[in-house]
Amino acid sequence: MQYLTVAAALLSTSLLSSAAPTSTPLERRACSVAYPRSIGFPINYEIKQDANRANSVSPFIAFDNIPAGSYGCQLEVNFPAGYPIQSSGNSRVNVFDADNKLFGTVNFVSSPVAPTKFVVNSAVCKPSMQYRMVIASDTDAGRVAFADTKDAGLTITYNC
Repeated sequence: MQYLTVAAALLSTSLLSSAAPTSTPLERRACSVAYPRSIGFPINYEIKQDANRANSVSPFIAFDNIPAGSYGCQLEVNFPAGYPIQSSGNSRVNVFDADNKLFGTVNFVSSPVAPTKFVVNSAVCKPSMQYRMVIASDTDAGRVAFADTKDAGLTITYNC
């Protein structure tokens, strides 16, 4: 009798384990990366204003190399550890899209010990995606400046 009980238990265990789906580890897909339009690198960005938006400098950034049919466009900011960024005052930056709608807000900073990555926002991909960067405060003076290179700064990732 014990033999039948043990045999039944083993048989049911093997049936359950063969019916359960096997899981394979998910592998990260490689994303495509678009860089800002420029004549060359580095692109030196300076976003600044005096108090009450006086003397405002609000640069545009354009990505004109996104292939038709791309999906999942995401504006990102990436800096390696210790990347030099100059800032003073209220340096928080609003990013507006081509329709002048607020797309996201970011602080351009880098960590002294680890790479830094920020996702500003994502949108439907278009062959040309353009943004304007503005100091976020309506009243405070602020400034942020950095060099955008192939290894640091703003990119759009897509097809992830």
